[in-house]
Order: sequence, then C-alpha cells, then structure tokens
Amino acid sequence: MFNSNKDIELDKGPGWVLRNGTIFIFVMLILVLLFASFFPFNEVVEGNVMITSENPPAHIKAKNAGKILAINYKAGDTVIKGAILGELENNGKRVDILNLKNQLKSSLDEIYSLEELSKTFSPHLHLGSDIQFYYNTFWNNYQQLILDESLQDFNIYDEQINAELFNQENSIQNKKEELITMERNLEVSQNNFSRYKQLFQKGVISQLDLEITEKELLIVQRQFHLLKQEINQLKLEKSGFQNKQKLTTHSSVRNKNKLEMDLELSRQNLLNSITEWEDKYLLKSPIEGRLSFFEVWGEYQNITEGENIFTVVPLIQQNLIGKCEVPLRNSGKLKAGQKVNLKLENYPYREWGMVRAKVGSISEVPKTGKNPTYIVYLDIDHLKTSYGKNLQFHQELKGTAEILLNEVTVMDRVFFQVRHLWSNQEF
Repeated sequence: MFNSNKDIELDKGPGWVLRNGTIFIFVMLILVLLFASFFPFNEVVEGNVMITSENPPAHIKAKNAGKILAINYKAGDTVIKGAILGELENNGKRVDILNLKNQLKSSLDEIYSLEELSKTFSPHLHLGSDIQFYYNTFWNNYQQLILDESLQDFNIYDEQINAELFNQENSIQNKKEELITMERNLEVSQNNFSRYKQLFQKGVISQLDLEITEKELLIVQRQFHLLKQEINQLKLEKSGFQNKQKLTTHSSVRNKNKLEMDLELSRQNLLNSITEWEDKYLLKSPIEGRLSFFEVWGEYQNITEGENIFTVVPLIQQNLIGKCEVPLRNSGKLKAGQKVNLKLENYPYREWGMVRAKVGSISEVPKTGKNPTYIVYLDIDHLKTSYGKNLQFHQELKGTAEILLNEVTVMDRVFFQVRHLWSNQEF
C-alpha cells in the first residue's frame, strides 16, 4: 500500500517546474520580441566599383589596324599635352605634313608671285593620298589668285575706259564753249532780224533783204540746236562709259572675292584633311602625365583597330571618385548621402580594412544591356581604412562596394512578410 502511493506521486510532475518553465518561455519570447523591435540592422546593396580621380588616366587607342611606324617615348617618361607618342604606318611624310600645317596657319597675303608660292608651298611634298588631293586644289586656287593679280586684265580695261571718259569730258567741255559762242551768234542774229523787220515795215529795205536775214537766223538757230544735241549725245556716251567702268569694277571685285573665297575654302579643307590624318595616324597625349605601355614593345609591331596602345597617368591627383554599378534589385532605396564600405582587390579588407565613402549621385535611368544596372557615383574623402591604414592610390582601383541602405528591424521584416501574405489572401 505504501509503495503504490509513492508510484502515484512519481507519476505526477512538480507544479513549480511547469509554472517556472512557462514563465521562462514567456520572458524569453518577450526578450526576443524586444530585441527584434529595437535592434536594427542595415540592408546592403553590393556592386562592382572602380576608384579613380577626377582627372582619370587617358587611354590612347589605335584608330585603325596596321603597324607602329615610330615610338617617340619610353615607358615612365613624362609627356606634355599634345605630345606625339607614336605614329601608325601611312603613305605620308609626317615632317612635310606638320610643316604644311604650320604654313597654312600663317598669313597667306605675303605671297605675290608663283616663285614665292613654290618656295612656301612646295609642289613636291610627300603628303599621302588622304591629303594630296586637297593640297592640289589649294595650290591651284592660290595660283589662279596670283595670276589674276599679276595679269591685271581688268586694270587694263579700266584704264581704257578712263581714257575714253577723259576724251568725252574734253569733248563735252569744247562743245559747251562752242555753245556759248553759238548762243551769242543766235542772239546777234535775232537782233539783226528784228532791225531788218522794222526797216522792212518802214519801207526802207526790200522783201528780199528781209528774207536773206531771216534765212541767216534760221541757219544759226539750226546750228545751235544741233550743237545742243551733240552735247547731249556726248553726255549719254559718257554715262555709258561710266556704267561700263562700274560694271568692270564690280566684276573685278566679284572675281577677286570669288578667288579669295575659293582659296580660303580650299585652305580650310586642307587643314581639315590634315587634322583627320593626325587623328587617324598620330598617337597624341591629350593630357600631361607619365607614360605607360601595355601590349606594345617595339616599332613595326602589328596592332588591331581599337587596341589600347598607350596610357598617360596624370601627374597631379585630384579628388577621388568611385563609379559603382548596382543591380536593379533594391535600387529604389538608394539615396544620396548613404554610407558605403569599399573592399578593394589590391588591398584585401581582412588584412587592410575597408574604405569609407558616401553616395554622391545616382543615374536617372539604368544602363541597358544583358544585366541592367544603375550607375552610382561615390564621394571618397581619403583612402584611410577602418583599420587606420593609409592606402597608396593607384589609378582605377577595383573592388566591391557595400551600400548601406535604411536600417530595418527584424520585427519590420516579419511585418512585411505578414502584410504580404495578408494582401495575397485578400486578393
């Protein structure tokens, strides 16, 4: 009987254990909920990043395939802006082309003869097929202008017209003097006829005498009118010569202007062809900096179109910037000013630490392609890492960027999931 009571007591669990266990679980649940509600963590968007300066290195690429005819500098040399680093194979002579370019930029008004033209712009330059046609056109136009100035056909014709005008003016002047005399004769004849008429009326003279005097007056009147017609005719002829002179002058000016315009147009076309030749065959440095080679090791090496031949690294480093490509997922949460952790390939972050940055700006539209991405530009103040180490800057440092988005708690995440399920059920 005693043993059976003990067995019954053993089968029952102690009440305090159940009570305490329930309380413990409830407290732990409350702590978990509090932790989920008050302890946030950052969402992260990752993307590939490249760090460079505001004055990035300049890559000089080949515009066409062929051979490298000349390399003018060595790797590590400092070059100035516009320096000719190398030349690609072509059928022109660089010295002749560049000297011609300098001549074309100077004044063209100092050449007055074909001999000076041949000395200044030699017809025996080796310019190649890309430039020779434009040079021939320029040379011919210059030759036409010089010949027009030297032959002076219009000047000779103008001198002839001036001589005719001078003769006409003298003739008109002489006729005007004759007209003055003729006017006096006409006046005398008219007075004489008036006297004879009075005498005839008084019966002093006969009818015949009066008719003779009248006939003399008519002759003088006729001569007077003919002289006036001659003067008018001479004035008309003078006006015609003056019009010819104007037309000749205008024609001469138009012809000279046309020749000058043709010359200037051919000069511009020639300069444009030289610029195209330079862009096609000369490898120039667009900035001042230090020269680096890639796959080039010597002259007469074959290269392909678009191949990177030289790189010029700026001597002075300006502000650092980062260019990051991030996927479309979560890109709507990106904002200017968000913190960014940079993990650089050159400096493993577990050993060197991470570089801090901030989001500067975000592209308005994504970059199209197989995997569309947004371009995020990062502001980088320095290269001091989270471990307190200062990294040495190299152009185009590559790595991974972790953009820290808005902080979200665990409870918020659970709420997002519940809301998503609830929305689906209502739908």
